Amino acid sequence: MWGRRGGGAAGRRGSWAALRDSVSTLLSALRRVAGMPDYAAHVEHLRRCHPERAVPGEREFYEEFVRARYADGPTRCC
Repeated sequence: MWGRRGGGAAGRRGSWAALRDSVSTLLSALRRVAGMPDYAAHVEHLRRCHPERAVPGEREFYEEFVRARYADGPTRCC
């Protein structure tokens, strides 16, 4: 009658996994809005569309992003 819903420990694991996935999706969307790269999405794209290309490490990926972003010098309006 007053028992928990969700099936005990297995239900809690499922809830935590769903929460983790939701937070991951939210952070990914915020990164895109802020103009930051999403490494996991890039790796997925490379594996799906360019299987012949080597997958860069996370550090190399971000270094390339920063290099491309600031290649023309500082980005300022004034």
